[in-house]
Amino acid sequence: MFGKIRAFAVAHKAISTILALVIVGAGYSLYKKATTAAPPTKYVLATAAKGTLISSVSGSGQVSADNDVTVSSTVSGNITSIDVVNGQTVKKGQLLATIDSTDAAQAVTNAKLSLQNAQIAYQKAVEDASIQSASSSSSDLVKAYQSGYNAIVAAAVDLPDIFATMDDIYYTTSHSEYFSDTNVVMEAGSEAASYKAQAGAELDAAKSEYDANFQNFKNISLNSSQADVYSLLNETNTILNKLLSALSSTYSTLDYIQNHVDNVPAQLTADKTTVSSYVTKVNSDSTSVTNAIASIATAQSSGTGADLSVQQAALTVSQDQANLTSAEETLADHSIIAPFDGIVASVAVKPGDTASSGTQIATVITAQDVVDISLNEVDAAKVATSDKVSLTFDAIDGLTLTGHVSNVDLVGTVSQGVVTYNVEITLDDSDARVKPGMTANANIITDVKQDALLVPSSAVKTQGSTSYVQELSQKYDPATAAQGVASAAAPVAVPVTIGASNDSQVEITSGLNEGDQVITRTVTGSAASTSGTPSILNSLGGARTGGAAGGGAVRFTRGG
Repeated sequence: MFGKIRAFAVAHKAISTILALVIVGAGYSLYKKATTAAPPTKYVLATAAKGTLISSVSGSGQVSADNDVTVSSTVSGNITSIDVVNGQTVKKGQLLATIDSTDAAQAVTNAKLSLQNAQIAYQKAVEDASIQSASSSSSDLVKAYQSGYNAIVAAAVDLPDIFATMDDIYYTTSHSEYFSDTNVVMEAGSEAASYKAQAGAELDAAKSEYDANFQNFKNISLNSSQADVYSLLNETNTILNKLLSALSSTYSTLDYIQNHVDNVPAQLTADKTTVSSYVTKVNSDSTSVTNAIASIATAQSSGTGADLSVQQAALTVSQDQANLTSAEETLADHSIIAPFDGIVASVAVKPGDTASSGTQIATVITAQDVVDISLNEVDAAKVATSDKVSLTFDAIDGLTLTGHVSNVDLVGTVSQGVVTYNVEITLDDSDARVKPGMTANANIITDVKQDALLVPSSAVKTQGSTSYVQELSQKYDPATAAQGVASAAAPVAVPVTIGASNDSQVEITSGLNEGDQVITRTVTGSAASTSGTPSILNSLGGARTGGAAGGGAVRFTRGG
């Protein structure tokens, strides 16, 4: 056999030389691997230390105005002036535009004259009736007016508290957050918002009527004339009727919302009960006033013909007063005003244009911006109203604003099996560069723990329901430990109890002490194949395995 090999080698010298080189190279490589020691395992350590743990969730969404309203005309006529420009800041009640009011102003003047004549006629009728009844018994009429006075006083006692409470329900967010326009639309739909707007308009009308007669309520007394008592009785009757309608509409609105939400707020139920009691109270006051008016009419009708004249004159006064109020309201409608403090987003008309009922005049938005973002159900469960928020904007480099969570959806939205919750964030600061529609990135701070014992997240491992960290048998200089140290002894697992956490840190509530060093990363080394002389396979384009010459392949294993 050896002879055959020798004969083949002599006959094929070139091939034999190549094979010999390959065998020698392979043998040298195996020898090098066997004699090269693997690098030692190193452990990167971190020190458990007290600090502040800030937990947060993040999301992105769009900026929008907290409220925007298109202001429209309710009367017809030529627009005589536009008093604002796009981007102008306005206050509630500030004039936006004016519609020609010549005819409306004349109607007010005519109504005032008519009312003055009616009041003069009424005073004359009262004087005539007083003269004619001086010699006759008027005890029934006196009693009727006493009842009227008592009915006015009873209503005057009830009205301030009722209006104050209704004002809280409609306009105080801290009292009835569920009744904000945004929440009503979101929870019960646009129809509920329409019911609320109608009820609110009726309430405003009743309050306006009350405010106009407030001084009369203060001045009424037992010494007031019958004419004053009768006039205020009629005004009180008007106020109570308007208020009763507003309360009934409000109750129906609350009932509609209650029937269209899954989780009924406790405040809604309480407010509904309150409004129901007010309906009963106002209905009682209205009945007393109506009965007093009827008693006065009966007592007067039993007297002389002059008494009938007083009634007719009083009725004319009431009618003319109503006509004047209507004329004044129509005149006021010719001045288009801002519904709230805000910014004029757009003006849709110009002087000289003809407006009719429903013509859009301008759009006003609130100066305060909000950001709406969507969070998954896990993150949404961590968020609460008033949580602090840090916001950045894709379109504005370097700008960071603060805000707070103003609303979290009570009901999630399901899309393709994924549940998300809308979160509304109100900006604490304003910046002219931030505009509705811009993309905003929100970082919501859900928890802040002071003086917590913290370790890096990578140091904590879990096995089943047990959490643990690994320690070495001795302590090292922190700077050296952070670079990695070798240890002859194997790491020891130490069970720990964990608390809050964020993306980079975990709170340890038991199992560790401040200053303890824990393993955050293990670096293991393995010898790489090396070769001092290039193999013939390399020169022929063959593949090499292992690391670079003189080095080793390194594998990183991260804890956690």
